[in-house]
Amino acid sequence: MITIALAKGRVYKAFNEFLADKDLAGYADGLQEGGRDLFRVVGDVKFIFAKGKDVPTYVEQGVADLGVVGSDTITEKTYNVLNVSELPFGQCRLAIAGPTALDESDIKVVATSFPNLTRQYFNQNKQDVDIVFLNGSVELAPILGLSDAIVDIVQTGTTLKENDLREYKTILPVQARLIANKQSFYIKEEGIYQFMQEIGVV
Repeated sequence: MITIALAKGRVYKAFNEFLADKDLAGYADGLQEGGRDLFRVVGDVKFIFAKGKDVPTYVEQGVADLGVVGSDTITEKTYNVLNVSELPFGQCRLAIAGPTALDESDIKVVATSFPNLTRQYFNQNKQDVDIVFLNGSVELAPILGLSDAIVDIVQTGTTLKENDLREYKTILPVQARLIANKQSFYIKEEGIYQFMQEIGVV
């Protein structure tokens, strides 16, 4: 049996849709949302449901053999894991957004859950900004006067529009990635390879 840490939220939903599209009914049916399960066993695979930012830690520490997570998470922070493959779902972007009347050059304070990528972007563009770290509901920050702008994951842009915010620029395209524990990748090679074949990423 192999253990896979699966990021909850947008990645989980996209993974389920991907499995359904690939006619992998066994996995898709077994992973249907419902209840507060911490894990589920589907065939020879144990899926752990975790917060996206915790998935690489579970994989790095060997609690999970594989992880399905957004590329934003493993780009924001370095983890000692194998970055095995890009997955064909979960496409979105990390972007700068803020009030429609604000010019990007006037940004002085940025709220984000991605301080490292945000700092890197503004440093590269030689723009001095203060960064406010938030765990969630980042779009509230400019509305409440906590920041001028935000750096956050944008999928459709609907949430921005609903809050009278506009997207200024994409910092980073984001996609789901398959990561692996370095030891597990060789010790459990057969099971991992079989799973990768089943989902069509080899």
